[in-house]
Amino acid sequence: MNDSIEEARRRHEAGDDLGAVAVLTQALARDGGLKEAYLWRARVFQSMGCLKEAEEDIDRLLPEGEHSEAPDEVWMCKAALRLGRGDGEGAIAYYTRAKAQNPQLGNAYVGLSMAYSLARRLDLALATMDEALGRLPEFGNGYKERGRIKLLLHDQAGAADDLKKALEVSPEAARELEGRFTNLHVPGKAG
Repeated sequence: MNDSIEEARRRHEAGDDLGAVAVLTQALARDGGLKEAYLWRARVFQSMGCLKEAEEDIDRLLPEGEHSEAPDEVWMCKAALRLGRGDGEGAIAYYTRAKAQNPQLGNAYVGLSMAYSLARRLDLALATMDEALGRLPEFGNGYKERGRIKLLLHDQAGAADDLKKALEVSPEAARELEGRFTNLHVPGKAG
């Protein structure tokens, strides 16, 4: 099975998403219990914009019951699919489960903040990022997200401070920001 996953991964990275889906579908036809194949096919479908198909595959991996567990990546994928469909409340539920299961999962906080933002609950988005940065003080994406929320709350000074902190803890983030925030000082760069 790992050969099928690796082949699908190679095809996906090469831009051959249909080929990746075909490889995974063939593997699942041989053995429908291959959870990793469903997860990978859901990721490929998601990258193709086929959200319904991606969600069908993820739903096969979700356990029954309120307190059941699934791998972090399953909750995160389900949450991202809900967020991508504009379902902020659904995304909140799944990001909350991922965060509760793994409080060190920084991207669960970012996703939860984005879902709260979509649901126009900026106070909860900000509180989520404050919690994340309390737990993960070196999480650069956390500072970027909190800065985004502060901008939405019209706190330009706070947003600038968070974006500067994001660049301090994650200097590689400067490439993502270039052209968007031209007046921020980037540590290690002149200007």
